[in-house]
Amino acid sequence: MIQYGKIVDISLELDPKNFGMRTPAGFKKDMQFEMEVIKEHDAPGGAGQIVRGVHMRLHAGSHVDAPEHNVRGGTQIHQLPLDLFIGDAVIADFRHKLPSKAITEKDMENSLGNRIRKGDRLLLRTDHNNTYDGGSEKWMVESPYLTIGATMWCIDKGVVIVGYDFYHGNDEPNAPRTFHNSRTLSEHGIITMPYLKNLDRIEKERFTLIGLPLNLIGAEASPIRAVALC
Repeated sequence: MIQYGKIVDISLELDPKNFGMRTPAGFKKDMQFEMEVIKEHDAPGGAGQIVRGVHMRLHAGSHVDAPEHNVRGGTQIHQLPLDLFIGDAVIADFRHKLPSKAITEKDMENSLGNRIRKGDRLLLRTDHNNTYDGGSEKWMVESPYLTIGATMWCIDKGVVIVGYDFYHGNDEPNAPRTFHNSRTLSEHGIITMPYLKNLDRIEKERFTLIGLPLNLIGAEASPIRAVALC
């Protein structure tokens, strides 16, 4: 049985008034997050329920990316074991890396040292998403970024999930590939968990992370409700 004192919601709210994602070249269409009523309570002659529908990318809000997101032919969401998404987690505090600073291998070592264990879920804290502004250019530019060395540090330590509370698309200047950190993690079978928040509310050094994906077949990502049991 998991022992805990409180549940901390570390999920970003999904609100069409305050959420946005980039739509770079290559997209067939723009799809953000929209909600609409497709049946009212008082439909004449119908059942007395209200029903809403959503139009969204699988990457909207707090979500997990399976390796296929970055690797053609990679593992999809439904092929991942559920125990990946429940288990021991630690936080690396990088608030001092705002705005726009590099998170290096040395930073990882200084923040985590011997606290990190093989099989851990690693959450990178900056508190940037605690004042999320809808995904503006300013929000993206001011987000820190992982260097190639820091990315390889995560891989070498054997973490199974890397979560972010900042824009994880920022890249090291002159990096050899776009989105090098998330792509490299995917190539090594590591799950990424973007769009987290409220990591400042987690007071324990080690805690249990739960972020279960939907049982989607043939998908590269899934929305989650991420929580920390502390």
